[in-house]
Amino acid sequence: MPVSPDPRPYLVVSASGRALARSAARRGIRVVVLDLFNDVDTRALALASRACAGRRGRFHRAFLLQAARELAPTGGYAGLVVGSGLEGRPALLHALSRQCALLGNSPETVVRVKDPEFFFPLLDRLAIPHPEVRMTAPRNPQGWLAKRVGGAGGAHVRQAHLGWPRKERRYFQRFQAGRVMSALFLADGKRACLVGVNEQWTAELTRAARFAYGGAVTADDVAEPVRTAASNAAARLTDTLGLRGLNGLDFVLAGDAPRVLELNARPTATLDLYDDAIPGGLFAQHLSACAGRLGVGIVPRDSARAHAIVYAACPWRVPLAFDWPEWVTDIPAGGSLIAAGAPVCTVHAQGESMRATREVVMARREAMQSRFWEKPA
Repeated sequence: MPVSPDPRPYLVVSASGRALARSAARRGIRVVVLDLFNDVDTRALALASRACAGRRGRFHRAFLLQAARELAPTGGYAGLVVGSGLEGRPALLHALSRQCALLGNSPETVVRVKDPEFFFPLLDRLAIPHPEVRMTAPRNPQGWLAKRVGGAGGAHVRQAHLGWPRKERRYFQRFQAGRVMSALFLADGKRACLVGVNEQWTAELTRAARFAYGGAVTADDVAEPVRTAASNAAARLTDTLGLRGLNGLDFVLAGDAPRVLELNARPTATLDLYDDAIPGGLFAQHLSACAGRLGVGIVPRDSARAHAIVYAACPWRVPLAFDWPEWVTDIPAGGSLIAAGAPVCTVHAQGESMRATREVVMARREAMQSRFWEKPA
């Protein structure tokens, strides 16, 4: 598969850059990573890396822009690849894209798909089903969720209630019972290619924050009509919005009818589930799709893969010497202080079926939680 011969490194900016860095390394593509954690395995995969975290688990604007300048090699970067963490910060995304060419969706596109007053009417015009959405609080909040405009990762989602604070722009979406799923796809500006469909689950960080992203497993039991509906939705959105590169479409499966929750117009965490099955990796596929070439083909479904996020149940200081299993990634440096509710690491599993693989990854998550916080009897 042709990839740009540019020898310069790419700049990766994402809440966690490890998965993108690992995918790039599989193709021999060099990257500089700026994220919120600068985990041990991210450092090992990147040409250079730095944590640029501010308050409330967000990027610090000044630190991020300064690091991008300071780590830039002679001749600059080959391009910018952005993951999660900047959806609600278009000005910062613009500032980064002025330093090097953005390879993916434009800041304007990201803003549009995260604006409920644009996105859900667009779904209606394209005849793509979705749960009911409104911009004002319902009289009876029972059965409704409140979501922050531009939010990502699910930690911002709350049960709607009367007297919701107005300091942040929010919208309200009717809760839809069913399987929470997502579709990862590649787009070249006109066409879309489905990479895979996944089942997702949430993690309850606090009584209020009950919908944080907890992990996902490749869904091997999804009927073909569901895959076709997800693929058609991705294709219509790509053609209308000019989407490029890796994107993710979240939806709830109620019976056989997918109902779209949101579009993530950037590489998502689920690329981890497919990267090993893609020759050359999805980072290279992302670059090619941004250049107008779709080449992923049919992704083999010979096994199921899953990952789960381990969140800190309470503040925890990472021991200087800790035996991390081989199925753990996003490993924090020894001595790091992990705040309560923050992610500690990611556990992975692979197996013959979705059900069995999910059971293994959940058991591994619980095993790590026990090692971190349960005191011996």
